[in-house]
Amino acid sequence: METLESERRGAVAIVRLARPPVNAVSRLMMRELRQSFEDLADERDVAAVVLSASGRVFCAGIDLKEQKKEATQGRSNPSVAAVLDSGRFWRDTQHAIRHCPVPVIAAVDGATIGAGFGLVGVCDIIVASEQASFALTEINVGRLGGSAKAMRMVGPFKARMMFFSGEAVPAAEFYRLGAVEEIVEAGQAEARAIAMGEKFASKSPIALRLAKESMLRIEDMPVEDAYRTEQDYTQRLKTYNDSAEALLAYLEKRSPEWTWS
Repeated sequence: METLESERRGAVAIVRLARPPVNAVSRLMMRELRQSFEDLADERDVAAVVLSASGRVFCAGIDLKEQKKEATQGRSNPSVAAVLDSGRFWRDTQHAIRHCPVPVIAAVDGATIGAGFGLVGVCDIIVASEQASFALTEINVGRLGGSAKAMRMVGPFKARMMFFSGEAVPAAEFYRLGAVEEIVEAGQAEARAIAMGEKFASKSPIALRLAKESMLRIEDMPVEDAYRTEQDYTQRLKTYNDSAEALLAYLEKRSPEWTWS
């Protein structure tokens, strides 16, 4: 990978943005992110993924220099999809992260701007350091986007202020509003996210994946429909041996032994 670093810590996979100086999102990074998360989707020994970044900035947004070059010189042999729907490639990248079968934990240890905010917004959990910040600066550079994620994370009114002003919001405010799970010291976000992932690794790998899938399905449903869907997923989980093992281990006060069956 040219724009990413990847490693494993037991059952936790780490995908790290590594495109200095500010981890701007290029087309190559989009492609590599999508490929990385699609590959991880089939890994049985992965219980969680940490999305992190190297350097002082988590992600400064879309590579505007690349976009300017494409606007003035055009892209060589663009695909049909690129011609008809230029934003599809970026949406597909985010879809691969959001629909990763296991929990994805964002470890934010610096400024998170524009497209970087979009990446964080499709993760399941956010751990941020005290020096992290979040901003939707699209309006400052003749672009729009990101408010849908902001409304889910901090509510419609705070999202409007962010979207209209383009101003950065400190991690402490995102924690107060419930979007950030935990604030840690500078430089410690990735380590804390890995520790969370290791906690998830103690759960049934089947239950963990069905839990993620069910939450994605019910998020925008009316509450009665959502709960019925959850009950259906419970019945589905109960067809696996791991479900019976979870109950027995709990009653017998021992650690469960998962068999992927």
